[in-house]
Amino acid sequence: MQINSITSRQIAMAFTGSILGAGFVSGQELMQFFAVFGSYGLMGMLLAVLMLLLLSCLVMKIANRTGITEFDKIIVRKEIPWLRAVFGGVFVFFLFGVIVIMIAGAGALLNQVLSIPALIGNVLMTVFLGVVALWEARGVLTAFSITVPVLIVVAVISGILSFVFIGGSNMVARPFSQENPLLGNWLFSAILFVSYNMMVIISILVPIAPEVAGDRIIHRGVFQGALQLLIIFACILLPLIFNQPALAGTELPMLTLAERIHPIWGLVYAVLLFCGMFGSSLSCLFGVTYRIKKIKNVKGTTLIPALMATAFMGSIVGFKELIGIILPICGYLGFFAMIGIVMHFLSLQQNA
Repeated sequence: MQINSITSRQIAMAFTGSILGAGFVSGQELMQFFAVFGSYGLMGMLLAVLMLLLLSCLVMKIANRTGITEFDKIIVRKEIPWLRAVFGGVFVFFLFGVIVIMIAGAGALLNQVLSIPALIGNVLMTVFLGVVALWEARGVLTAFSITVPVLIVVAVISGILSFVFIGGSNMVARPFSQENPLLGNWLFSAILFVSYNMMVIISILVPIAPEVAGDRIIHRGVFQGALQLLIIFACILLPLIFNQPALAGTELPMLTLAERIHPIWGLVYAVLLFCGMFGSSLSCLFGVTYRIKKIKNVKGTTLIPALMATAFMGSIVGFKELIGIILPICGYLGFFAMIGIVMHFLSLQQNA
């Protein structure tokens, strides 16, 4: 790739795609972080998109001006090995947490669609994922990079159709929620959503930042991406808010809405959602194994089975429960990363 070959459109697609994973389009993530707060959830959504826009511009500018592409060095400017190691560990924990969540999500999906016990679904997903990872079939990721955007389109269409075929109740205003003690109010919830998502954004936007011509393209690209995110966000979140009482106990709210629109539409959504979950977990598994192998020389035939066995044990907790535990914890840890990003950028401004 030639220097300065990254366009604003590529930045926009990378920005939006980094956030819209299978957890997002399943609806469970948005349900817990936003929909439970009603109209306050919409305020949280706007705040979250604005914060993601600003912080993404900062990390890209840091990487563009310094050439730094390592996750830990973007967050910790000074040479503090132990602190960089801590953030590196947090990143690995987040990636592994996504694997656990996606395995549990696949179990919940197979249970809802085929009435297969969730535990058996977890086993099937774990084995399938482990076998493909042992084959190191990285080309599979390309196929799933196609299915996830399609899934996003289907999710948006489902959200729009839900207003036609299902309707919903009135929007309420709940600044606080008793659903999850880790997400006590709408403001903290929105900030935590931004915090853990910045880990993914850094891993995707930072490597391409040095090849961007300048700040103008960064600003334009991230703004376009934020606008795309806002539209998709609203199309999925609004039906969740209006149907929140009926969807509160479901593991996969958007799949439930799709099934209520039409059984065939629900089946299409289920297939794409499974592909999205598999793609998300496979990419995270590659990321975890790569970073562990850099620290310790261990064979993949030993590491991957050990990781999959551990992930399966964690998945028993359940999809909804895991999203309510792992993502907020990563959000609290990632909050310090956001502070590090701002401090790094300000130090560059002072030295400019």
